[in-house]
Amino acid sequence: MELKVLTWNLNRASYRRRKLWSYMGELEFDAGFFQEVYMIPNEVRWNYHTFRGEMNTLLLHKDLMLDSMKRNYLEISDNHCIEDFYVSCRIEIGGNSLSLFSIYNYIGPADSDFSEFLDLLYNYIEEGEDLIIIGGDFNINKNFSPSLRRLALLAEEMTGRLSELGFRDVLREEEDPFTFMTPNGGKYQIDYLFVPEGVKILDVWHPPAGEIIETRPRLSDHIPLMVTLEI
Repeated sequence: MELKVLTWNLNRASYRRRKLWSYMGELEFDAGFFQEVYMIPNEVRWNYHTFRGEMNTLLLHKDLMLDSMKRNYLEISDNHCIEDFYVSCRIEIGGNSLSLFSIYNYIGPADSDFSEFLDLLYNYIEEGEDLIIIGGDFNINKNFSPSLRRLALLAEEMTGRLSELGFRDVLREEEDPFTFMTPNGGKYQIDYLFVPEGVKILDVWHPPAGEIIETRPRLSDHIPLMVTLEI
């Protein structure tokens, strides 16, 4: 079966962002990882099962034929902010067990807590037998300025470690990909979708940046990223 997975930082989304919600509704995704979500309109929640976190939401379309669905958690940590970095659920679909992680690194340059979170995620991957899809706004990129060198190192460590664990970044084949634009015109990939190497990718989609950023009112300062998988 095909599964469309979307990740997008919605840039402080509330009920009043009618144009944003209308655009999102046209994307016809099955599973959505959304960051900077303040409020979700009823018409969205009517069509999707909703798992909420700290400005972080995971949506599953109610038309999916699921055998089971439940929220799941990483190993308990004494660091109380760890759980704020992610929302996760585990589903049984098409004879497969699938874990979905929507991630939001809301701390940004203060990276030590997020690094600890990533270690817990790596342990979850190593110990589990599920197919796992990981996406969201990680707020890290290897090309950030020298003053943010630790973020650059963390980005390299993350992509390298997930590659060792059998995952691929769906944008890795693109030349100079970006998902975020700074006010001064800087372009970075800080949003990611990681899928297991053994899962067939049927399509990778993201709209032209101008369609999102230059729209008035602007839809977001992040570009949505969607992958269609054969599960």
